[in-house]
Amino acid sequence: MFRNILKRRILFAILMASMLLGVAFSTAFTCRPANARGCVSYTMYYYSDATWSTVIGYYYRPCEGLPYSWGSTSQYKNLEEHDCGC
Repeated sequence: MFRNILKRRILFAILMASMLLGVAFSTAFTCRPANARGCVSYTMYYYSDATWSTVIGYYYRPCEGLPYSWGSTSQYKNLEEHDCGC
């Protein structure tokens, strides 16, 4: 009698463990990977002084791909954010 109860408990524990592993593996391989960069691309323009009339630098970070920049940076900057639709 105790053997039957022990067998049932062991079988139940194995069944629960296999179900838990099945759920863990299915979510691990079906979820979208996290995007470390976020879902926003942005463009930054750098200006020479507070008159905001002369652009001296530019930085662009796209949703995918490598960032692009040219020129110099300064404290006078204008940031434009664009939604990537993630």
